[in-house]
Amino acid sequence: MIVQSAAAEPGLESHLIEHVQRLSRWEQVFGPATALRSFGRLYTTIARRPRWLVPGEVKQCFRNATAFALVRDDVTYVEGFALDPALPIPLEHAWLVDDIGQVIDPTWNDNIGHIYYGVPFERDFVARVVEQHGGQCGLLDHRLLRNAGSQQQIEQGVRGDLLKAAA
Repeated sequence: MIVQSAAAEPGLESHLIEHVQRLSRWEQVFGPATALRSFGRLYTTIARRPRWLVPGEVKQCFRNATAFALVRDDVTYVEGFALDPALPIPLEHAWLVDDIGQVIDPTWNDNIGHIYYGVPFERDFVARVVEQHGGQCGLLDHRLLRNAGSQQQIEQGVRGDLLKAAA
């Protein structure tokens, strides 16, 4: 698989990280932004679209990413924020990464140059939370996060080897 570097402006990377840090300062208790700040990482390497990937429905990133992550052994579900350099506003988003942390986006067709910041989750954790919530996707939603358990339980659902790959 040929890797394409995001080649985004370094200022955009810090803009995205600062956005997450600012949101986490506003939370009074452990919440989505705090989880992102604690367990998230920056993703700037985009994998070439795999042959198996059929792009999902627009504006359904959580569902699109979950659908592949629950049935494929070669990808991991990641949730957080993404930024398109053409419109540098951080957007809540979900995507996939391969085992070396390269982004595979099942929703956005043209994502070269995009920057992603998110938390990679273990498949079993994703499956359990989605099942407990009637098929709803979006693990960092306040409602789902509250029902998924404590900060410690969320930490156990994080795919730590992909966090270490960023270091």
